[in-house]
Amino acid sequence: MNNHTPSLAELELRLAKLETQNRRWKHLGSPFRLLARSIFLLAKVLRKRLSAASTAAKPAAVYDTLVVRRLELRDRTGRLRGLWKATDEGSSLGFLNDAGKPRAGLDATADSPGLGLFDAAGKGGARLFVTADGPSLGLYDAPGKPRAELIVTADGPSLGLTDTTGKPCAGLIVTAEGPRLGLADIAGKTRAQLAVVAEDPQLSLYDAAGKIRAVLVVLAEGPRLELRDAAGQVRAGLGAFADGPRLVLADAAGKPRAGLTEDGLLRP
Repeated sequence: MNNHTPSLAELELRLAKLETQNRRWKHLGSPFRLLARSIFLLAKVLRKRLSAASTAAKPAAVYDTLVVRRLELRDRTGRLRGLWKATDEGSSLGFLNDAGKPRAGLDATADSPGLGLFDAAGKGGARLFVTADGPSLGLYDAPGKPRAELIVTADGPSLGLTDTTGKPCAGLIVTAEGPRLGLADIAGKTRAQLAVVAEDPQLSLYDAAGKIRAVLVVLAEGPRLELRDAAGQVRAGLGAFADGPRLVLADAAGKPRAGLTEDGLLRP
C-alpha cells in the first residue's frame, strides 16, 4: 500500500485542477439548463393545445327536454336583447334593440294570439291579431296611436282610418248587401256615405247630429235626389225617369203637396 503523504504543494495543485474543472462544468451547464427549460415550456404549451383541441372535439351536450318559464337572450355586454317567457295567460317572445326598446314581439293567449313590429322608439308599427271575431291588422303612428285597422269578420272585411286623436275619419266595409265607404268629421261622426246596395249606387249626406239630410241614388228607372228635414222626413224629391223629370214637394208629415213635371203641370 502506498502510504505517501502528499505535500502541501501537491494539495494546492489538486485544488487548482478541481476549481478549473468546476468552472468548465458551470459554463457547460448553463446552455443545458436553458435547453431543458425551453423543452419543459414547449411541452407545457403543447399539453394545453392538445387539451383545448380535445375539448373542442367533444360534441356539445344534447338534451331531449329543457323546461324553463323564462329564457333571456343577452349580448356580450349583458344587455337584454330577447325574452321568451310563459305565464298563466300564455307565452310571449320579444326582441329588443340596443336601447332596450321592443322591435318585435309574438304572444299567444287563450283568446287572441298576436304579432307586433315596432319602430325604434318601440311605439309605432304594425300589430296583427286573431280574435274570436276574426283576424285584424293595426297600423300605429310614432306616438303609438292607431291610424289604420283592417278587420275580417263573418259579415265581411272592413278598413278604418283614424286621425291623430284616434277618432275615426274614414271607413270602408264590404258585406253581403254591398260595399260602403264612410267619411266622418273631426268629431268622428259620419257626414257622408257612398254605398252600392242591390246594384243601386247611392250617396248619403248627414248633418252634425248624424241624421241623413240628402240622398242621391241611381235606380233602374233613373236617378233620384231626396232632401230631408231634421226629423228625417223627405221634403223634396227630384227624379229623372223614362217618362220625364219630376219634382215633388212634401209637408212635415212627408205627404206630397206639390209637384212639377216636364209639361209644367202641378200635381198634389
